Amino acid sequence: MSSSMLRIDQYAYTNALKNVHPAEKCIMAISFLFFSILSKNLYITGFSFLTMSLLIIFAAKLPFRQYIKLLFIPAIFLLTSMITIILSFAPATNEPNTFFWSMNFSSWIVYISPYSLTQAYQLITTVLASVSCLYFLIITTPLHQLIWVLRKMKLPVLFIELIGLTYQFIFVLLANIQEIYIAQTSRLGYRTYRSSLSSISMLVVNLLIKSLRSAKETQIAIDSRGGDEGLYDVEINLNYRKDHALVIVFCITLLTFISIFTR
Repeated sequence: MSSSMLRIDQYAYTNALKNVHPAEKCIMAISFLFFSILSKNLYITGFSFLTMSLLIIFAAKLPFRQYIKLLFIPAIFLLTSMITIILSFAPATNEPNTFFWSMNFSSWIVYISPYSLTQAYQLITTVLASVSCLYFLIITTPLHQLIWVLRKMKLPVLFIELIGLTYQFIFVLLANIQEIYIAQTSRLGYRTYRSSLSSISMLVVNLLIKSLRSAKETQIAIDSRGGDEGLYDVEINLNYRKDHALVIVFCITLLTFISIFTR
């Protein structure tokens, strides 16, 4: 998980779309995300996932294997939730009328119904489409560009600063975890089950101490600047492109037609 986060941040600053205007990338990603979540249409979600994946792999030049690894992370959580959706339980005396599979378990019956399968595939397609949209946004857009978009949306300064600080502290925590873990491993801290529990507890305590220390140092740095100035005064020198605007309009129009004619 930590290596994936570090790779995402690295790709955000090195991908082939880093010099594309952030407003164009945000509108593109949010438009597909909006249609995917609200429509729950198989054609919409499939088109969104395919489009976002192609843009990430061929336009942003993200290696295919790395993209599959990134998709594997939410897929684990998706599969665990799928089990609870697909399987239904009922008393053995109330056997369902229609089902694809069933099994008696004591006084209960476990079965898979057509409705649960429909819910399952809608969840899978919607989640994968939504994840691909968010991956496109965070992989192609560096933090300072996202902050610029948030400032142009006239969001509260405090909210924007909290986003920026939280994002930065994630990588501080990951670096601290890796540093402590390497030190513990070199001392055979995870050799046995008992020593592993002791090492993990020490890691958590040390991580808390380092986090509080980093937060205090950040607060001192903010106070030394007066404390009332914005931390993220971002300006970008990127231009809008007409061909990108045409592509965005075409995609939104196509999504609208698909949602209308595939109801």
